[in-house]
Amino acid sequence: MTFRKMLDTLSRSSAHAVSTLGNRNNRVKEYLYIETDVEKAFKKAITTIESNDEIIFLCGSSGDGKSEILTRYYDQYHNKITFHLDATHSFQPDKDAIATLDELFTQHIASNKPLIVGINTGMLFNYSDCGSDEHIDIRSSIKHYLSGKQKNNQPSKHTFINFEDHPKYVPVDDAILSPFIQEVLYKLTQASGENPFYQAWKAELKESDPILHSNYVMLQQKPIQKLIIQTLLKLRLKSDFFLTARTILDVIHQLLTGPKYLFDNLFASDTTDLFRNLQQFDPCNIRSKEIDLFLIQNSLEFEDSEFSAFKNHIEEWIDPDQIKNQPGSWLRLFYLFKDIELQGLSPQAQYHRKFSNNFNNELIEEYTHIWLLHSNFEGDADQRSALRAFYSKELIKALLRFANRFAPQLSDKSQIFLNHLNGYTISAKVDIRASLKRVQEERPKKLGYFNAYLKLDDHDLAPLPVSVNFLDLICKINRGYRPNRHDKNVIVLLEEVIESITAKVRHKDRIQITKDSETWSLINDMEEYEIRVER
Repeated sequence: MTFRKMLDTLSRSSAHAVSTLGNRNNRVKEYLYIETDVEKAFKKAITTIESNDEIIFLCGSSGDGKSEILTRYYDQYHNKITFHLDATHSFQPDKDAIATLDELFTQHIASNKPLIVGINTGMLFNYSDCGSDEHIDIRSSIKHYLSGKQKNNQPSKHTFINFEDHPKYVPVDDAILSPFIQEVLYKLTQASGENPFYQAWKAELKESDPILHSNYVMLQQKPIQKLIIQTLLKLRLKSDFFLTARTILDVIHQLLTGPKYLFDNLFASDTTDLFRNLQQFDPCNIRSKEIDLFLIQNSLEFEDSEFSAFKNHIEEWIDPDQIKNQPGSWLRLFYLFKDIELQGLSPQAQYHRKFSNNFNNELIEEYTHIWLLHSNFEGDADQRSALRAFYSKELIKALLRFANRFAPQLSDKSQIFLNHLNGYTISAKVDIRASLKRVQEERPKKLGYFNAYLKLDDHDLAPLPVSVNFLDLICKINRGYRPNRHDKNVIVLLEEVIESITAKVRHKDRIQITKDSETWSLINDMEEYEIRVER
């Protein structure tokens, strides 16, 4: 098998993309296979079955690897356990998927075997609503699981193992990493006699597929692997893309076998929805003096001795003529190589690294930092200081700026706008601060958001879910940005928070009235009202 054909087995369109009982003996996929935490949980469940009425549901999304796990255990256990590999479809023309599951559960009751079902989470919802009343116990058990109630209240004969409980990205110490993607890239590129990909690539070194050869050489570099993992993390956080095992393998396939060099395949491809979304992280979108100057000079074919020297040294990686007069491609190369030091060049001559400071994604780094603060919060002084800085200088500041956008004269940070009436501005004093006790008690469970916990005076406010996009908006507001209709998804959340705050402060015993340069306080003292001039 040629190197390219071997890589084609990673494509989601490959006949080997989904494991079945008929194609499970694939040497290439067997080499790349990684035992995940989901499989460890499944192995524990299958080896601890105690009765024949037990059902194990292996749940997740299409492409996450359910069939991979089930087919691996089929040979060993199919004589004593019934396997139903895919409950998403019906394989009988006169039955839909719900009817097929009804029949499966009826057969299970009549059999003397436990049952294992591979099923998409969406089908779990469908069956819990539309399944037969004959299996009301199973439907109730599914509803109980989907409600998110404590697992110790789950009926013991039904076990649910969900890929979503074992995400591809996990917090490790002070970083968010993906051991799964990292292990896949390591196994794919390691220089080993056991690696069929490396051996096939090595055997074809002298043959004419130079771009594929260069892409594999680039992917072998640990800093480039790390950058790809971080880029997919950005996609996960910014666009809420759920990365399944099949998706990740398909991305690697397209990075290597695409028509261009790896850096262009990563940021300038439109082959799938995922790659179209990756274009938002294209370093060509970054605006800075250094980047703009390079793009202009390169477009005008301006002679630059340092850049010429760099191109001579990059020849061991790529053919510079392939991206001649393509400044965007050169900029993507600089980004891909930003943590690589080229041999034979002095530190001062590492031309590609002069742009490194422009490539920092402060938003993603800030979100990751704050998410980890919430996840790892134990209450020590440094953590408290860092969290209070975020709450007071970013979140609360943005909330009040947004609330007071129609009353810019409210310079007092502790005042919140309530209404305009006959030329007068009505506002009230508020005391909003972080509730660090709740932060410590309720850690974030999903990487896509963390809950911010606020107190208004002595009252807890509802948890405020903060995503990357919400954090981006509040940072922009603090820099003077005025939200518009394009921000409607996160604006709704902001408006709900402000409404919950103003609904409470309207009942305060003291409100402030402002007109022009004059300010009065209206004080309610046991149903007697006093107006006091503020100076």
